[in-house]
Amino acid sequence: MDPKQPVFLSINSHDPSGGAGLVADVETATSLGCHCVSAITALNVRDTKNLKDRQSSDTALMIEQIRVALEDCPIAAIKVGDIATIAQAEAIHTILGEYRNIKVVLDPVLHHGAEDGDVDAAVRLLLLPRATFTVLSTEHIQQLSSGGDSVNAYVQQLLEFGCEHILVTGIKGDANKLVNRLFSTRGIDKEYSWDLLPQSFHGAGSTLSAAITAYLAHGFDLLEALQQGQQFTWQALANAQHVGRGCLIPDRLFWCRRADS
Repeated sequence: MDPKQPVFLSINSHDPSGGAGLVADVETATSLGCHCVSAITALNVRDTKNLKDRQSSDTALMIEQIRVALEDCPIAAIKVGDIATIAQAEAIHTILGEYRNIKVVLDPVLHHGAEDGDVDAAVRLLLLPRATFTVLSTEHIQQLSSGGDSVNAYVQQLLEFGCEHILVTGIKGDANKLVNRLFSTRGIDKEYSWDLLPQSFHGAGSTLSAAITAYLAHGFDLLEALQQGQQFTWQALANAQHVGRGCLIPDRLFWCRRADS
């Protein structure tokens, strides 16, 4: 990997449990030899079990954070995660349009209520077209699409909004296997099968999208970034720890602790 420590920008919320959000992005970036700069979209109140409350960041302040990072650092890749409001989605859409040479990984968090407006629709209409690559669970593709009778139908509908590639995670495979499937406008490009881990995790998707962003920042091509990002995430989950009373938290520095043992 690039020894010069490439920089990637994370546009995401703060998760105080450390499982997901900006903490996950910073830990993953550090583990994979990147430096992570950030813009905060929301402050969450949550533990390793549940989200309890959240407060959206002021859009103007978020814009300033993004622009400062882009103007100050040689940003090699951008991850867009938890978007709190429609106004934030609109602002990010505009800024990404000015930096089309930078690869963008979209990993939306779809937990919004009526008070947020239709943020999911804004993600679909404004951010999918700006993404080089999107990571979605099987649940997320159903929430973002307007209908369908299969995973393939859901995904093809979303690809029509302009995203180049979508990785669908958590598809049930054979016994004791979990499948992630890469789609493009051509159909299914590649399928990845991983041993199923029986525990419940908080931050698996955040770790995966951050890892893919880190490998893209190092200059890996998309398929290699996907392969390496999934391998890193599986190892982080296999070494996950109970830091609270809820779900296991991925250990994104597993390789360091192994070296010390």
